[in-house]
Amino acid sequence: MHTSKELLRFVLVSITISVASLLSITPASAQSNAEAPFHLRCEYLANPAGIDVRQPRFQWTLGGSGRAVMQTAYQVLVASSPADLGGDRGDVWDSGKTVSGDSTQVVYNGKPLISGHTYYWKVRVWENNGNASDYSRPAEFGMGLLERSDWHGQWIGGDGLLRKEFTLPGKVVRARAYVTALGYYELHINGKKIGDKVLDPAWTVYPKRVLYSTYDVTSALKDGANAVGVMLGGGWATQEAGGPPYYKAPALLFQMNIELADGKTVSLSSDTSWKTTAGPVVSDSVYNGEVYDARLEKPGWDEPGFNDSGWAPARQEQGTSGAISAEMMPPIRVVDTLVPRSMTNPEPGVYVYDFGQNFAGWARLRVQGPRGKKVTLRFSELIYPNGTLNRQNLRSAKARDIYILRGGGTETYEPRFTYHGFRYVELTGYPGTPSLDTLRGRVVNSAVRTTGSFVASKEILNQIQHLIHWGQLSNLYSIPTDCDQRNERQGWMGDAQVTAEEAMMNFDMAAFYTNFIRDIRDDQKPDGEIPDTVPHKYGQYPADPAWGTAYPLLCWYMWQQYGDKRILQENYDGLKKYVEFLRTRAKDNVLSYSYYGDWVAIQPTPGALVSDSYFYYDTQILAGIAKVLGKTEDAATYSTLAEQIKEAFNKTFYDPKTGYYANGSQTAQALPLILGMFKNPIRGYDYNAVFAHLTNDIVYEHNTHLTTGFIGVKYLLPVLTRFGRTDLAYELATQTTYPSWGYMVSQGATTLWELWQNKVGPSMNSHDHIMFGSLGSWFYRALGGINLGPDGEGYRHILIEPNMVEDLDWASASIGTVRGRVSCSWKKKPGAVSMEVAIPANSDARIVVPPSEKMTTVTVREGDHVVWADGKFVPGDPGITAATKGPQGIEFSVGSGYYHFLLTGE
Repeated sequence: MHTSKELLRFVLVSITISVASLLSITPASAQSNAEAPFHLRCEYLANPAGIDVRQPRFQWTLGGSGRAVMQTAYQVLVASSPADLGGDRGDVWDSGKTVSGDSTQVVYNGKPLISGHTYYWKVRVWENNGNASDYSRPAEFGMGLLERSDWHGQWIGGDGLLRKEFTLPGKVVRARAYVTALGYYELHINGKKIGDKVLDPAWTVYPKRVLYSTYDVTSALKDGANAVGVMLGGGWATQEAGGPPYYKAPALLFQMNIELADGKTVSLSSDTSWKTTAGPVVSDSVYNGEVYDARLEKPGWDEPGFNDSGWAPARQEQGTSGAISAEMMPPIRVVDTLVPRSMTNPEPGVYVYDFGQNFAGWARLRVQGPRGKKVTLRFSELIYPNGTLNRQNLRSAKARDIYILRGGGTETYEPRFTYHGFRYVELTGYPGTPSLDTLRGRVVNSAVRTTGSFVASKEILNQIQHLIHWGQLSNLYSIPTDCDQRNERQGWMGDAQVTAEEAMMNFDMAAFYTNFIRDIRDDQKPDGEIPDTVPHKYGQYPADPAWGTAYPLLCWYMWQQYGDKRILQENYDGLKKYVEFLRTRAKDNVLSYSYYGDWVAIQPTPGALVSDSYFYYDTQILAGIAKVLGKTEDAATYSTLAEQIKEAFNKTFYDPKTGYYANGSQTAQALPLILGMFKNPIRGYDYNAVFAHLTNDIVYEHNTHLTTGFIGVKYLLPVLTRFGRTDLAYELATQTTYPSWGYMVSQGATTLWELWQNKVGPSMNSHDHIMFGSLGSWFYRALGGINLGPDGEGYRHILIEPNMVEDLDWASASIGTVRGRVSCSWKKKPGAVSMEVAIPANSDARIVVPPSEKMTTVTVREGDHVVWADGKFVPGDPGITAATKGPQGIEFSVGSGYYHFLLTGE
């Protein structure tokens, strides 16, 4: 028994994070006036400057903070001017009061949108209490150049610097610059760098598509003389990677459309009238770094009036005949600056900086010295015992930046056209003695917003979450890369598919993956084949099936996490071609070809079993997509095919004598179990021989350790949880001896490794690989308890069901979804469980409140209300519509809002 004072004390200390204050949600019923929507997005982006989708999609978050708030209708206004929008005139589109609960994926249906125009929009909603909200604050979106004919310029190249002077006969009221390159560029106008993007544009399948960025340059221009300057770097366009480069030299395509106060328009485009000369970037390479000679700087080169008489005309380049598309994704940016933890001097003239964190980016150097002095920065993830750099795992990548001083005062340098993966920086050639202030670490990645958080009472879990967070960001460079340091850094599809769900829970990945899925489609062959890497530079056609599955899986995850139906529509034909290609390679419905299988496993699994598992999974997903899209005939066809694959799989790989699959490896059991491929499906908690073999192998054969590679590990802990052994999954997650995630932590890792082993030699042993990061999604789902409910795409329906295991005293998780923030914080002690849950407006949920131990009598309070007593639901609490006793605890059906449950019993 627990006294009322003890329970009160427990309530006061139980919640580590106040969900109510975080979300500004009160448990009161709906207010008299509906709150205005907020967090407006167009094509997943906030106020995008240039998109090229002719029917863009809108989304918003409902402002309702009460219980069970649902949208019943909306009205979207899109206007051609702020004045029209301010007057509630949707002269481009007025949806009228549209009866719909959709607050995401709302498709524009107004007048044709015009290239180069900016549009302004807002929305109001009606809620289920009958109240209408005020209109939201205004948002905007700009249209890019919608037709190839809208581009008037030529592809041009040069020797590093390009410039063009021009005169404007009046005041500028609006100007947009559209810029792309085969390689990288840095744009300057009238002496100033434009925008904060770096390493732009994104890497694509250049012969088929390049991406351009749109800049609002109105304030950068002036009446009279102006100048545009562009620095060019080679980037991935000229980088040898797994084969010859796409192009021998970088090239620029530029256009600026300008509107003057008198109504006149001026257009400036790249052509051979531009001037070029060699600049201070002597060489640049993604792998090898940058050499920058400050003596070659041309002060004033990007300003009007500069004497460029000695410069040569720009060269016309062939460019690409592929599509020129808007870059509609978070750009690569410098997102943080790190101070070094320490500096050592292991050898004369050699200084080694430790930033305490492995990350991707570069170092910023501050230096003062004589003209011509050469300073070298070399980067590495590891050091030798004597404190010098260990760069063996970089393979042939030079990973160094060289700066040659101009002289005459303090100079600051950071590279423009390269990046490195590192924790340590070696500084040599420094004039004098450096200090900790000499270097700063510049953290660089695709600037996706962090939207998820997970923290728990078991510190090792928080340390692993840290590794996942940094490892994922380090490998977001416009595509999901495998590593960030050696001569590779490719879009390996296997790595991408196993980590996508984790990434979508930790970060806002919708626009990023929308772009990457299009990259996959661009790399698909007419017969349906897709490659191991996208853009294709490494690996081969056709992809290993466990790699090629990234195409259907990423599309399906976009549907599940964001409710994105358009991505299914746009890719359906490609997905169907891919499954049909696999079908041609599957003799008797068994797909046996394999290159990598369960890569880097400790205990090998037959590659054919892995490939055939994904053949089944891909076919099953295609059937599900067909159903979503209303393609009933295809849905039936591929459902039937999936059953045939399942039957052939069991006939080929299941051994009824042993009671397990193939060679008995953990991956060989986890894959068919998680995919439901066992010919007599497990029901409830009736463990069969396959699952028993899996748990016995983990516990008895391997002393509670995993033996999978990165393919199998994605499913190992989820399958244990699904069949009632979250306790065992938790033991694996918190293990600290080899092989485990905790072992990496114990060895000083700050990002995830490529191997379970701690290797430091000149082989495949990256210390910043994200592929083992799939564990992150299990954190959110199993321990944090945040799951999609049935038919819950886009978190329309939510299941909150945390697993309160062993010595885990509390956990807190939250995910920023397209509908708003979902969170669950819980704490347990003997005799009591406290849970705080937030469900966003326009969603509903089933919340499972589990007991902390076996109890014969249970009482549940929500706030001030008793909602469960004497074995039955007690009505009366706003927002809770029903409750039942389930196998894992008391299950409450709720609408949106903030809920604080306290379960007690004995």
